[in-house]
Amino acid sequence: MQTLSVPLELKADGGDTGKFTGYGAVFNNVDLGQDVILEGAFESVRTTSKGHLRLALYHDLRQLVGNAKYEMDEHGLRIDGQMNMDVSYARDAYYLMKNHTLDGMSVGFNILEGGSQWREGDDGESVRIISKAELWEVSIVPFGMNPDALIDSVKTGVNTVREFEHFLTKNGYSRREAKAIASGGYGALQREAGGSLKASGTLADELKDAITAFNIN
Repeated sequence: MQTLSVPLELKADGGDTGKFTGYGAVFNNVDLGQDVILEGAFESVRTTSKGHLRLALYHDLRQLVGNAKYEMDEHGLRIDGQMNMDVSYARDAYYLMKNHTLDGMSVGFNILEGGSQWREGDDGESVRIISKAELWEVSIVPFGMNPDALIDSVKTGVNTVREFEHFLTKNGYSRREAKAIASGGYGALQREAGGSLKASGTLADELKDAITAFNIN
């Protein structure tokens, strides 16, 4: 299952009802992970027996926190969520959402056959276009990836290889170097260069600093 995240803007509704509305995904918009979901991309949706989307914490389906009605409009995936306030961790998550500690939402999905392709974006960087996918769930997460998506009443980020690659290109590495480092570390970069690189302390220090800044364990 793959994920795309959006920021969460929460406004208290005057009570502890567990309700919130907003967008779990935004269409036709490049997020910070260089992904774009096209309008109409969610051709299939896995729902509960009542036709609702499952709400989870951190894409962990062992930590379900509620359900959401949904619709897809020209802007994105619109959800009307209801947290289960009888579940202790769902209640805790809702309070964290209200005080903006948990401030992201993320959709979990599978890309269907032939449903994605890479294109060069306006800035010269590769962008993944997602045109056909199966939606599984919407999660509450600590970070959002899409600056244009909002929750308007009360979206790992996930540190992926592709996100780390994007981070490296933004910090002075070429795309080829970034791909090598993100996929296999310094050894892969050395192999890409035909073994001509020396294990200089400067490069090692730079990579260590980059990994620390990106918070990769």
